[in-house]
Amino acid sequence: MKSRPSSHLVILLAVTALTALSHYAVHHGALIRGYETSWMSGARNVGLVLILALLPPVFSFVFKFKGNWSIYTACVILFSIGLTVQYRLFSDPEYSLRGPDRAQARLDKTKTMQMHFVRQVYDEKKKALLGLPPTPPTPVDISEEVRRPVVEDADAVLKSGRTVAPLLAILGLILAFALMRYERFLELLRNKGFLIVLLTVGLLIFAAVFSTAGKFLGELTPWEPSKIPFLIGFAAVLAALYRNLARTYWGLPSGRDVVPLVFMAVLPFLPFFLLKDFGQMMVFSGVYITLFAIAVRRFAQRFVLIGGVVLIFTILVVGALPLNVQEKIPLLPTVARPVKGILPDRIQQRFHLWLDGFNPPSPETSWWKKDYEKYYADLVKRNPRLPALVEANPGLRKSINVDAWFDNLAFQPAQATFGLSAGGITGRGIGLGYVEGIPVADSDYIYAAIGEELGLVGGLLVTLALLILVSGGVRIAIDARDMFSKLCAAGLTAFLGFQALVNIGGITRALPMTGITLPFVSHGGFSLITSFVMLGMLMALSHRNSIDRKIAEDLRTGRIAIEDDEGEGKDAGE
Repeated sequence: MKSRPSSHLVILLAVTALTALSHYAVHHGALIRGYETSWMSGARNVGLVLILALLPPVFSFVFKFKGNWSIYTACVILFSIGLTVQYRLFSDPEYSLRGPDRAQARLDKTKTMQMHFVRQVYDEKKKALLGLPPTPPTPVDISEEVRRPVVEDADAVLKSGRTVAPLLAILGLILAFALMRYERFLELLRNKGFLIVLLTVGLLIFAAVFSTAGKFLGELTPWEPSKIPFLIGFAAVLAALYRNLARTYWGLPSGRDVVPLVFMAVLPFLPFFLLKDFGQMMVFSGVYITLFAIAVRRFAQRFVLIGGVVLIFTILVVGALPLNVQEKIPLLPTVARPVKGILPDRIQQRFHLWLDGFNPPSPETSWWKKDYEKYYADLVKRNPRLPALVEANPGLRKSINVDAWFDNLAFQPAQATFGLSAGGITGRGIGLGYVEGIPVADSDYIYAAIGEELGLVGGLLVTLALLILVSGGVRIAIDARDMFSKLCAAGLTAFLGFQALVNIGGITRALPMTGITLPFVSHGGFSLITSFVMLGMLMALSHRNSIDRKIAEDLRTGRIAIEDDEGEGKDAGE
């Protein structure tokens, strides 16, 4: 089936219209709760989707794009959903404000909804008891309500990160597509892959050393765009060595071929180990295993690699299991003790949150003790009599431990789980949920916000768009003419796919929560830009494949003459 730009243009214009409609639904939900939304931010978001909707005819006219538009349309759908949820969250004063102002915003919303309920349901007697005019139950006319106006500045909206980052992402998409179309550029990447990786590692280690809580220079995450150069370097080395890796001695390839590949594979893990970023390490492991399985087609080597990775992962999981889970299997605590001793505290925290998140660990647990003692010390500062109370009532320590656990670590995943449960099949409705109670709902936990307000239907829509993106990327990799292009297409697809899998799996508790963003949906500067650059690279490879197919078809049918050694034309069918 042909991928016609006109068909996708119609689909994308419909997506733009639905985005505008959903933004109005957010606005209406805000009025119900007594506050207004920013029309400038809403117009900006719809404008961004409209720009993306109008790109297909531009690409077709300027770049003569012949590739598959399905992956592009799927990404725009994901982006529009993300913009809508972010508009819902950032318009809510309870989510945007901090400290006492946030508590006051929550109180104002609660009072507004209480008064709406009283006006609609209470009769004259009940209203009189409350000191209100004794009027009969009447529907609430939102247009007559006193609203809390939003304070907005056009200059601030235009210069905000939520405007600049998407525009840079769209620019990155166009530049990546324009460059990746050229054979010389692909050849340069293939030949300089090792140098690109070394430069990237040096810069990342510098950023990791001077980072704080995974952020560099404030809120920057420069490790997101590093995925692209790491992928290019590994694909370049693997494309050069994959034939040699198939030649084995006693079932093993030559060391001179394995060592460079292992070296290139290990390099990205150095900065992420310094950052203790378990999620990125999971994504990179999945991507590199995928690329190796594509390039090396011998079953024995695939079995050894995948089996070894599964074995290592199993050992880590067993070592990180909560003690009450290990005790259910004889001898498992004894076997797991050495592994548990070398695992970073953060990984043990993640696994406990995953497998037993609603049951806090003991205050004496090694990886939890420091956080508990800090929390307890803060309580003692506010109430110096607390140690005496704990000594008189030992059960109070357990209550403090529960409060510390949910205040410090378990609150986010717990709120996400409650939000998904509350959403049900069809959700509470756009703008009618309580997603503002989920911390970081615009970034790491945005899928939970989608699940609460759009329900299972919205979650499946996101999953379907991701499946279209991944299946399109797989087809691009299959059709690629050379191993380097094949590995690049497969790696880009794997990065987007595994990142989405880790994010959604963490929120639904199918995997440990790692803090990975959802591609094209989550709010984030470098993350969004990197995702769109990857999309541009995939589109360029798809365009290249389509041109190759057209040339092959013309040669097969004889529409292109093949020159012989003497330069004379010759029918392609001969």
